[in-house]
Amino acid sequence: MIESQRRPEPARPVESSRPFARLVDRHRLLLCVGSGGVGKTTTSAALGVVAARRGRRAAVLTIDPARRLKDSLGIDRLDGEPHRVLLADVAARGGSLDAMLLDAKRTFDALIRRYATSEAAAERVLANRIYDTISTALAGSQEYMAMERLHAIASEERYDVLIVDTPPTHHALDFLEAPERLAALLSSRAAAILQNPSLILSRESSRLAQAALAAVLRGLERFTGFQLLRDVGEFVAGMEGFSSGFQSRANEVALFLRRHDTAFVLVTTPEAARVGETLAFHRELMRAGLPFGGFIVNRVLPAHVVSDSAPDPSRETGADAALARKLALLRARFHALATAERAEIAQLERAAPDAPIVEIPLQADEPTSLRTLALIADALDG
Repeated sequence: MIESQRRPEPARPVESSRPFARLVDRHRLLLCVGSGGVGKTTTSAALGVVAARRGRRAAVLTIDPARRLKDSLGIDRLDGEPHRVLLADVAARGGSLDAMLLDAKRTFDALIRRYATSEAAAERVLANRIYDTISTALAGSQEYMAMERLHAIASEERYDVLIVDTPPTHHALDFLEAPERLAALLSSRAAAILQNPSLILSRESSRLAQAALAAVLRGLERFTGFQLLRDVGEFVAGMEGFSSGFQSRANEVALFLRRHDTAFVLVTTPEAARVGETLAFHRELMRAGLPFGGFIVNRVLPAHVVSDSAPDPSRETGADAALARKLALLRARFHALATAERAEIAQLERAAPDAPIVEIPLQADEPTSLRTLALIADALDG
């Protein structure tokens, strides 16, 4: 757990020529973006280790309470409070690293209390059964609250750099645009209809028709024994006063993500499908005018795997010849795979010729400890 009081500002790290060392030196916010299964969580943690090694007060934030992150960082818990990572074995050199979960439900509750017109209004929303589900399940709510919590942590100036492990996505901007979409939903006609289903009828419809629909809905509630529609209506009515506050905060977050000391890092693997998605993410970031920090390519086949010499089957006899043929075939397959990977990485280089690209070699073991995580940090900082 971090100290209750802020520590003195650490010495500024010596400028490095290594691209991702410079990235953690110069930025306050790094967001790791990519599709599922490319190693974003591990990469985010490794960047945190790099930052701590550079003497910075760093924090890794995730919305995925994955056990592998806790294990690799050597911490017992991962929740909404910061937990200190003990880095003595990886030479932190004066920096520090905390890890925490971006708790959507807890943050949503806090926002309700902040923007409510009164304590009673806040309690009505918090006690609503629909809110209990929607606060974590409504599309965009988790991402909105993650960004809200991130903004609050950054405003405290407790850390020099924040590294965010964003959720897997098919579009790079899904995570970033969710706050605006949620705010728009809460002020939309669809929300008004949920509050009063009779609005589904046109304004020209008779009052009698609207009253009949309302009566049918009330009868349905009595017949089923559920008060779902009433709960939904009360929830939406209670949320009406919050939409302007949510929109204001979403605007603040949007500006925060475009600051000069923010950077988006695209994480991928050298497979064709993953690289294709990453190139699409890069185009989205460029169109949105968001600051781009570089590419990290995980699980790249090491060069020595295909450069090592293999026995020549023509010079062997008997069992040795059969083994030599198998080794030669295996080497040819690895060579083809490595060649295909180089072609995919070249696409990234052409898409952003001035951006850094760091390759993380394929590891024999999964990064399930701080020691193995430090090996990835070595590649990022090398």
